[in-house]
Amino acid sequence: MGTSNHTERILEGGPAVDPHLRRGPRGFPLLPGGYGRSTYYTGAPSPYAIRGEGYRVWDDRGHELIDANNNFTSLIHGNAQPEITEAATKAIASGASWGIPNLYEWELADLLLSRLPALDQVRFANSGTEAVMSAIRIARASTGRERVIVTQGGYHGTSEVALVPGGPSYTRGVTRGVINDVTSVPLNDIEFLRQAIEAAPDSYAAIILDLLPNRAGLLSISEEFVREARRLATRYGIVLIIDETISLRLGYGGLSREYGVDPDLLTTGKLIGGGFPVGAIVGLAALMAEVDPTRPGSLPHGGTFSGNPVSMAAGAVALRLYPEDEVKRLNQLGDLTRDAVNSRILEAGWEVRGRGSLLRAVPAGATKVDEATQHRLWWATYERGLLGSPANLLSLSTPMDESIAAEIGDRLTEAVLKVAQDSPRS
Repeated sequence: MGTSNHTERILEGGPAVDPHLRRGPRGFPLLPGGYGRSTYYTGAPSPYAIRGEGYRVWDDRGHELIDANNNFTSLIHGNAQPEITEAATKAIASGASWGIPNLYEWELADLLLSRLPALDQVRFANSGTEAVMSAIRIARASTGRERVIVTQGGYHGTSEVALVPGGPSYTRGVTRGVINDVTSVPLNDIEFLRQAIEAAPDSYAAIILDLLPNRAGLLSISEEFVREARRLATRYGIVLIIDETISLRLGYGGLSREYGVDPDLLTTGKLIGGGFPVGAIVGLAALMAEVDPTRPGSLPHGGTFSGNPVSMAAGAVALRLYPEDEVKRLNQLGDLTRDAVNSRILEAGWEVRGRGSLLRAVPAGATKVDEATQHRLWWATYERGLLGSPANLLSLSTPMDESIAAEIGDRLTEAVLKVAQDSPRS
C-alpha cells in the first residue's frame, strides 16, 4: 500500500487538513485527543514535523525551527546525522531484527563499559522505562526485599513504581500496594533519607536517583546527597541505581562519574540509540547474574526488539561521535547560554536552571511550574523559531556552535520576557 494522498501533501509541505481533526470510522479522533504521546501536548493543536536536518526542524505550518527538543534530549547529534543514518541504513538492509543474537550488541556494550569502568555487564532493553523496570526487579531479586526509595520529582519513565514520585496526578491507576512500596524523599534532604532507611533498613531493595530531575524543575541532586545514598546503600545492603537516561550526556561517563560516585546498577537510554528505541542496564556482575540465562533460577528477560541491530549500530556511532572533548564543548555552550539568558531575565523574575547542555527557564525560585505557564512559554519560543519540550527543557546537540547557542539564548530571552510581561508578578 502506498503513502496516502494526505500524508504525501504533508511531506511535500503542502496544505493539508489538520491531523488532529482526522476521524476514524466511528467518529473519534484517530489518536486519543489527537496525540500519539501525552508528552507532546502544549495546550493547543500542535504543529507536525515534516523533516529535520542537523539542528533544524521544519513543520507543516511552514516554520523552520532550531531544534532544542531533540526528541526529548535523545538526539545528541541532531537530526539525520549522516554517519548514524548510514549505519542504521546498512543494518536495516541486512535485516532489521532477528530471533538470535547479533554482533552489534557486543560493540555497543563494549563502548558503554569503556565509559563506565566500575561496572561489568550490559543488558539492553527498548527504552529507559524498561531499563528501570528491569533494574528494580534485579535489585529485588538479589536482595529478597521489595521497597524502593526515590526522590520527589525524579523521573524514571512510566512503569508503576516510576510514577509514584510524580505525585497524585501520576498515580491514578497505580495500585495502593505499589504506592506503599515506594518511599519518596524530598530532594537533597539527607536527614529524611537517613531516617527513612534506618527506620526499616532490611525492607529496602533499592535507592534510585535521577541526578538532574526535570520534573523537579531541573534542580540538581547535591553531591552530598548522592554520597550519603551511596554510603547508606553499602552499609545496609541496598542496591544503588542511578538513572542516567538523560544525564549520561553530561559527562563522558555520565553525571555519576562527574560526582565520583559509582552505582551498583546504572540505567540509560536516549542518546545511546542514535535516535532509535533503546534502553540499557549496566551493572556489577554479581547483580547482572540475576538475568544470566545460563544460571539456574535466573530472571526471565526478553523484549522482541531489545538489542535490535538497528538501534545497536546507530547507538555505537552516536557514542563514538561523542568523545570527552565533545562532551565538554557542548556543556560549555550550555553554560554560556545559561549565563547569558540569566543576565537578561532575572529582573523579570525568571531564571534558567540546569547543567551543561541541558537548560530550562522557570519562574525564579519555583519548585513546580504550572502547566499553563509551561504552555505559554512553549508557544512563545515556538513563535520565535525555537523548539523545546512542552516542559520547556532545552537540550543542545553537537551540530550547534557558539553562534547557534547565542541565537537560542536570544530567542529564549525574548520568549521569557514576553511571558513575564503577560503574567506580571503578584
